[in-house]
Amino acid sequence: MQTTTMLRAGADNPAILTKQEAADLLRCTVRYLERQIRAGRLRALKPTGKLVRIYRRDLDAFLETGSTIGVAE
Repeated sequence: MQTTTMLRAGADNPAILTKQEAADLLRCTVRYLERQIRAGRLRALKPTGKLVRIYRRDLDAFLETGSTIGVAE
């Protein structure tokens, strides 16, 4: 599994992402990201109308706080 280092900004990795770009990086759906944004777990920018952008640093923070699902004890 890859770590969040793949999410660092670089020449081919912009610091601001669209919802689709963020979903592609996380290998999830855009709808999942929309639910996380609505729930307040992921920060996003909405500069105009329907346009939504996500800072890479906010995506990194979201991953680092990651909760676990179905952990057996």
